[in-house]
Amino acid sequence: MRRWILPAAVALAATLLATPAAAQAAPDPAQAVKAQLRPERGVRVAEVSRTVTSQASTRTRYHSGIQLAPTGPVASWADVEDASDSRSSDGQGSKPGQRAAVGTSVYTSGEAVAEFLPKDKLWVRTMQDDSHPNLALAVASKQTINVFDPAVLKAALKGKRARAVSGGHLYQGTITYAQLYEADKAYYGGLFDGAPRGAYAKTAVSWRLWTDARGLPVRLSTTERARSGAYRTIDTRYSGWGEHLIITAPAKAEVVEWEERRRPGPDAPESDIGPSATHSEPYVS
Repeated sequence: MRRWILPAAVALAATLLATPAAAQAAPDPAQAVKAQLRPERGVRVAEVSRTVTSQASTRTRYHSGIQLAPTGPVASWADVEDASDSRSSDGQGSKPGQRAAVGTSVYTSGEAVAEFLPKDKLWVRTMQDDSHPNLALAVASKQTINVFDPAVLKAALKGKRARAVSGGHLYQGTITYAQLYEADKAYYGGLFDGAPRGAYAKTAVSWRLWTDARGLPVRLSTTERARSGAYRTIDTRYSGWGEHLIITAPAKAEVVEWEERRRPGPDAPESDIGPSATHSEPYVS
């Protein structure tokens, strides 16, 4: 009978060692994010996006806050500025500014619109649009993959295995705009004015997603490339999930409407703010 003691002990030890491993299975990021979609709660965003074409190279920094609700982002603020190595076709970068999105309106302040502001105003309402799928998200981040939609996360993570890393897990893969549209037709359909077609539909977004021990996104890195050689990379960090956050529109007394802004001199260029400033398309030629 003694000869069975050692094998039995080894088998018992193996069972005990296997139990913690099973308990450490990666949490589902889609469910983790869904649990964060509560009224008056939010998340912080720090992002660097880089766009390179044959005419320009732009690196933009975002420091943002996003107010969440059961439907996703509902309001946001952002400090936005080009990094020092940015260059446009004329060698100039854009000026830094502050933006806020509340409801169907986008407000801009800071150097970016200083020349348009009357002396008694601090903000320009640069957009009032109820057709954009989510102005709050567009103002706070350029990210292609909407991590605030559990259905989009589920589609991106389908069939992907988590790799344990310090503090959480890492996932990676690719997803096309056609697949993103199928996951959330309202959001991506709004960006593309319907289902993406042709080259847009086939554009693949390479991505890597890091999550914390709870399964919440802490970093998302994406890359898109065009046949022309142009490309865009976006590296986004998320923190402060669940913090109490309420974002309100600027006081009416501080706001001038875009149509009523102070005009620059006759030879001064128009600002690049306005409706196109919050819409970002994939780089496909």
